[in-house]
Order: sequence, then C-alpha cells, then structure tokens
Amino acid sequence: MTIRVASTLGSVVVVLGLAACGPGPSPSARSEITTRVADLVKVTNPEGIDTLEYVTIGDTRQAITIRGRDRANPILLFVHGGPANPTMPISWAFQRPWEDYFTVVQWDQRGSGKSAFPAADRDRMASTMTLDQIVDDGLAVVDHLRRRLGQDKVVVMGWSWGTAVGARMAVKAPERIHAFVGLGQTVNAGAERVAYERTVALARKAGNEEAVRELEALEPYPGERGERLLPGAGVVRKWARNYDGGWYGRKDLALYDAMAEWGPEYSDADLDAQRDASGWAQPFLLKDLIERDLMVDAPSFQVPVVFLMGRLDLHTPLEPVQAYFERLTAPAKRLVIFEKSGHFSMFEEPGRLLVTLVEVVLPLIKP
Repeated sequence: MTIRVASTLGSVVVVLGLAACGPGPSPSARSEITTRVADLVKVTNPEGIDTLEYVTIGDTRQAITIRGRDRANPILLFVHGGPANPTMPISWAFQRPWEDYFTVVQWDQRGSGKSAFPAADRDRMASTMTLDQIVDDGLAVVDHLRRRLGQDKVVVMGWSWGTAVGARMAVKAPERIHAFVGLGQTVNAGAERVAYERTVALARKAGNEEAVRELEALEPYPGERGERLLPGAGVVRKWARNYDGGWYGRKDLALYDAMAEWGPEYSDADLDAQRDASGWAQPFLLKDLIERDLMVDAPSFQVPVVFLMGRLDLHTPLEPVQAYFERLTAPAKRLVIFEKSGHFSMFEEPGRLLVTLVEVVLPLIKP
C-alpha cells in the first residue's frame, strides 16, 4: 500500500498508490511536454494497437488505454494502486518495454482519473465505492478486452491496492484469467503494524529522535480495527521513505508525483478531476481494505500466482506476503524478491522486472 499524505481542499488525505497530482507546469509548457511524450510512446507499426476508449459498466463510463506492438500478444491488465489513484498518466514512464511482449491495458477505476464522478453525482454513487464493486468492474473490463481483442483470457497484474482487487478477480473468475501477478502485494491490516515496527526500529538505529517521536505518538498503531490508519499512515510512510522503504535511494516522491503532469492521456481537466476525486473516493475504499484479509478471501487460487516484492518495501512489507505465500494453494506459485527495490520496482529495477515478466509470467500463459 503506497501511502502518501496530500492536501486536498485544505484537509489531510492519505493516498495509497499514485500520490495526488500536485501543481504542475504552465499549460503551454505542459502541452509541449505531453506532445513530445505522446510522439515518443506512440505505437506506429501496423500490427500494433494504441487506443484510449471507455467501457460502460452499469451507469458508469470507465476509461482504459490499450497499447502493444502486436495485438496478438497476450493481454496484461494492470490494476492500479491507491485506492483511486491511476497509473494511466505515468504509464509512459515504465510500460513501453512491456508492450513488446504484452498488450498492456491501463484502467482508471470508478471514481478516479478519467473515470472520476462529477461532484453532482457523488452522493448517488457513494454506495458503489466498495472493493467488491471494483472487483466486478475489473471483470467487466476483462470481458470487454476478451471481446475486443478476440482472446479467451488475460493476465491480471495488480500493484499495491490493485493487488487487493486483482487477487479477488482471479479467485472469482479463474476461467477468464491466465495468471495473477501481485506487485507490492497487500494482505491484511497486520502488514501495517509490520511496516510501522520496522520503520521505528530503523529510526532508532539511526538516532533520528524526530522520527521516533512522531512515530511513537501514533501508538497504538494502526489500532485494533485500523482506526488510527488515517492520518497515521502518512507519517509512517514519510519516515519509511527516509530509509529506502518507498523508492530505493530517494527520500521523497517528488519525481514520481511530477510524472502524471507529463502523461499525454490526461488533459488539464483530467488532472484537476483526479486531484479532487482521490480525496473523495479513498475513505470509502480504505475501510474495505482495512477490514478485509486475503488469507480469508483468497486462501486458494485456480490460476498460477506470482508475487513480485521489493526487499526494502515499507509500504507493503515482505514478511506478511511471505506468510501468505506459504499458506496459499495454487496450480503454480512463485515469489520473486527484488533486492534493490522498495515499493516502486517498475522504476527501481525496471530491467529485472521486465525480465521477470518475460521469463516467469509469459510461460504461464496457456492457449
């Protein structure tokens, strides 16, 4: 769970996944940047596909991009983190090499990004902002992709919060899914305590009195029912990043935050909508995330499972995932640890991640 404290309408919001977009460049400067990025990543070969479209799911329209250099390649649906913080506008920075091997789909989940609800509709749509509904939305996207590209199954790859969605998709509809890949896997609220205790220990070892003082003030954290997760998680992650628990070698996510400003898929209006929507949507979904446990919801899979974890990750720490991995049953399962990664392996060790997708995930895809 990537957790970042952001300011939204004057209040403190905890963001799990892509941090809320901060103030960006001027409109003219942004237009020049996004035009060049769009030209850089454009799929130009005739066998390929490069499209942004909408899927109608109930009374919502949810945005997806479909990109790859051969539309016959297997489909990989990337389920973003957050909740409610899409990776579509940063996909330009990590996805392009994957498109040699997969047709990669970015999906803005309901209530976020290009799928954000207008303020006037939020009261009506609030009851739909649940983990189970987003799982069902994801399966509707899968069905759209199967029809659209003429394939029977897809690979579902979740990141952070997206692993909570993707794992449940795989359990619910294995006949539509080749394999589930969890990048920065979430398990349960107990992982939050692990992240906290490891961060406190690192701060004490470093003699960082300010960090120890701020962290100890959160106790009991995250609380018996996760009631202290907000806004305490932002404090934990602030200091975790100081000890390579976020992006290895970087003490903040300033560069990561800026990437969305350069994404050609998003207009200025989309960026504004995302800034506003993330703070509204997250509290609904965080409640489900805190209260649910994959050891209960997904003790077994009927499809292969691959977990990709950063050794240093203090957003979704490794130890609870190892315990879950040992207990779960699946036709095949694999835990791959990136030794020089925290929570952002697609940026920290992009070559190793690509090789893993090609050498570990691709062989799991059966006709």
